[in-house]
Amino acid sequence: MGKPRPITDAELRAAKLSRIPGVTIAESAARFSVTAARVSAARKRYPEETRITLAELALAALTHNGLDSSCSLADLASVAEWLDYVNHDASTIEDVRRLLNELAEQGLLELRGETALLLKPWP
Repeated sequence: MGKPRPITDAELRAAKLSRIPGVTIAESAARFSVTAARVSAARKRYPEETRITLAELALAALTHNGLDSSCSLADLASVAEWLDYVNHDASTIEDVRRLLNELAEQGLLELRGETALLLKPWP
């Protein structure tokens, strides 16, 4: 048996996206033009790299899973409610702001008043 084919960046990104509640492996594979089998392989081989953080869940909610490069911060209550729904953690608006600040510190997001700008492709 030969060495497994390396996982590509697109396959890793698709695998990460597929971890968002409501996003299927097939949908994430189609978005990144890879096969569902390769997305599954990436999830199995790189579970930590494809894991979704709570901050990334908030980012996914705000940016339509990374499709929007900018988003409004006017309705963080809905994001907090969704986080609570999927994570059962009683998230608040303040929690969401803290998560977004973490992403800004990591250089993924720029916060400009009531707008956030995605600085790098996500996932």
